[in-house]
Amino acid sequence: MLIVMLFLSLTLLCCAVTAINGGRDGRWAAFMSLATVLIGRAVGSVDLHLATSPGFKVILDGALLVGFYVLMLNSRRYWTIWITGFQMNGVLAHTATWLAAGYTPAIYRGLESVWGIPIMLVMVLGATLDRRAGVDPHQLGPTPGGSNVQP
Repeated sequence: MLIVMLFLSLTLLCCAVTAINGGRDGRWAAFMSLATVLIGRAVGSVDLHLATSPGFKVILDGALLVGFYVLMLNSRRYWTIWITGFQMNGVLAHTATWLAAGYTPAIYRGLESVWGIPIMLVMVLGATLDRRAGVDPHQLGPTPGGSNVQP
């Protein structure tokens, strides 16, 4: 239970920092990440068997991958590329464990969850570094000079 509370606290903190510092892209990334965690927890509280099934996890993580991919295509921030790549690794880990049925459950849990931490770190670091570099997080398009970095 302590690990779950620690994970939820870390997720909330990372999403809050990303939403505050990341502008529109940060708010979308934080919303999608938080929604995925909350949907997984809500389903787990209703039907633990469904929430722990590989099919449900692939659908949930696949939906997050699609969301991150759309965000990446519509963003000018490099950190969105990284979070999409990390999420794709997580979805591929689900696929690999399906194809290699000899995995033990502990290895499967490790493979599926290891990519969440880099995603959160990159979201926080990317949004914070963009903010420090002078990128206007509320700007929706390029500046008149063609760059999103403010002078």
